[in-house]
Amino acid sequence: MKDLLLRGLVRTPDLRVIQVEATDLSRMARMLHGLAPTAASVFSEALAAGLLLGALQKEETRVNLSLEVDGPLSGLLVDADTAGNIRGRVRRPDVHFPGDPSVGPRAALGGSGTLSVLRDLGNGEFYRGSVEFTPGTLTDNLRRYFASSEQVATALDVRVHPTERDGLGAVAGIVVQKMPEGSLEALEEVRRRIEAGAFRDALARGATGEELARAVVGDDLAILARQEVSYVCNCSRERAVNAVTALGPDGIRTVLAEDRQVVIDCEFCKKRYVIGEAELTAIARRLEGGVPGGARA
Repeated sequence: MKDLLLRGLVRTPDLRVIQVEATDLSRMARMLHGLAPTAASVFSEALAAGLLLGALQKEETRVNLSLEVDGPLSGLLVDADTAGNIRGRVRRPDVHFPGDPSVGPRAALGGSGTLSVLRDLGNGEFYRGSVEFTPGTLTDNLRRYFASSEQVATALDVRVHPTERDGLGAVAGIVVQKMPEGSLEALEEVRRRIEAGAFRDALARGATGEELARAVVGDDLAILARQEVSYVCNCSRERAVNAVTALGPDGIRTVLAEDRQVVIDCEFCKKRYVIGEAELTAIARRLEGGVPGGARA
């Protein structure tokens, strides 16, 4: 089954609900980046969280979730859009702490740093919110971000439930927000359910989709939309050529003299783009001569 994101509404207390399953795309990311088990667990949590943040965007834009920490993992970045596409990278993919899987991610992250969320507001405008990272999980700190940086009362949970056979047995997350006329008391009840382990326990017993969401918000949930989510990178050869073009003719001539080619590796999907001597020469000539049709940054 494909990973899905659900959008719903609990009408009586007027709560907005977004729930996502990110198991398959997390496994794909683990293989793509060659992640050790602990690094894979933290990154999977970040991917699910990033998809929830992307779904909260009002326009067809993007949102970045980044961590800079003093733990062995050092940092990570995920980049999501409103269409359910996400990509990312981990600074130290080899980090692993054997033993209790609930302890390893905390050790990997350390005890200080910064969690930041960069929202594309459209029309070239961006908003960055950040909180100081404190000991705990990524989700613990993301809750603090919502409490301090967002204007909407929010309840959040993101879980990676390991099994004996797979450290990424199931990956899912949920965010519940109070609508303008919604009940703050109802949202507090959702938070109490999350704190009591409702979402965690439902995921552990194999609940999926609506069952996961209803475990947190109750049976009055109305599903408004479903969409597939996936790990997708928007890199391209054209973007690679544009990056080379930005060097200018002198920079390209220097590359030609020293290396005779440019190799660009995408940090998000590991795809490699090689721009050879002939193409570099042609780009430099177009830039020098101002010939129309050349690659543009």
